[in-house]
Amino acid sequence: RLFRRRVGAGAPSERWRAWGRWVAAHPIPVLIVAGAPVVLLALQVRRIETGLPRSGWLPPAMESARALADLGTMQRAGVVQSLRVVVELPAGTSALEGDGWRAVARLGRAFGADARIDRVQSLPTIARSDEPNLMLTALVPADVRRTFVSGDQRAAVIELVPLSDADFPSVTQLVRDLRALDVPAITGLPGTTISIGGMPAFNADYEDAITGSMPLVVGLVLGGTLLALLAGFRSVLIPIKALALNLLSVGAALGAVVLVFQDGVGVQLVGLNAGMGSLFPALPALVFCIVFGLSMDYEVFLVARVAEARRAGAGESEAIAEGLARTGTMITSAGAIMIVVFAAFMLGDFLMIKVLGFALATAVLLDVTVVRMAIGPALLALAGRWNWWPGDAATSAAAVPRAGHRASRG
Repeated sequence: RLFRRRVGAGAPSERWRAWGRWVAAHPIPVLIVAGAPVVLLALQVRRIETGLPRSGWLPPAMESARALADLGTMQRAGVVQSLRVVVELPAGTSALEGDGWRAVARLGRAFGADARIDRVQSLPTIARSDEPNLMLTALVPADVRRTFVSGDQRAAVIELVPLSDADFPSVTQLVRDLRALDVPAITGLPGTTISIGGMPAFNADYEDAITGSMPLVVGLVLGGTLLALLAGFRSVLIPIKALALNLLSVGAALGAVVLVFQDGVGVQLVGLNAGMGSLFPALPALVFCIVFGLSMDYEVFLVARVAEARRAGAGESEAIAEGLARTGTMITSAGAIMIVVFAAFMLGDFLMIKVLGFALATAVLLDVTVVRMAIGPALLALAGRWNWWPGDAATSAAAVPRAGHRASRG
């Protein structure tokens, strides 16, 4: 009610109109003052590291987090990140006899030589023999044999327990290093392969899936948005500018996350003791998709009003001022609501949600103030009538008489 009484429902804001005229008259200074800090912030994205944080990303009050802390005190936290390596032997080879037994034993020794591994468990380590021995094997309980050797004896399991103080990124890298080993050369048995499971292997596969799909996701979003804006505005420059500004908002938000949560700059203000060292793999994709959608809404609101004023016969500067006058209050008010909502995510203890809330709140804050209200209008002012090329008939017709009038006066 107060808002309607002060401004009037749907009425243009004269303050935003005055601001739009000033930006249109001084586009270069606006771009330097407003654009340079945002670009510098966005450049921090080049240093982004994705992967599970080193430790401490579960809420400390959770039972699982308390149990993990207790296991760490007992120097047994590695059992939580244990790996299961399935060794598949060539056809006709038994894991309980001859070459098959020796192949599993050699692999176990090679794994145990890695400084990140605390303990190796397999049938040869239980029997304490690198050579097959039917008598020793017979002494092993049947349920233990079933745990480490398949029914057809062509597959064997080697369990690897990392060091208790190994963090998540190092164990995830351990999975990748083990998968890169030349297994036939180690075992001396051509055709031998391994498959690695366990939570660290799941984390490695999850990271690879997210990072591997990211280029496709970005390409589809950018391509679909470009086509929609080309059809909607019948312009080449407007869609390109919109994509660039949206990417700038996303980059600036992720850059802020890199500085605060990855590097630890001011991280105490958000309730952490130190930087995480890396960011959750899903974070860049989530931030890109959400921020890109929100930013595109604000861009379309603003540019559509500028285009309408342009078709009505207004000059470039006046059209920009009119667009800001009609959308400035709406965009900043909607942005303020989103900032409050996303900032509320930071009040929780779950680290992924806290980081996501910070990224989204920062992105919206920069987008609805610096990007949409300063950088975007300044770029529109610099491009002038080329914004609408090749343009629809109404916009082009509005530009031609003024150009002809200036030419006749000249």
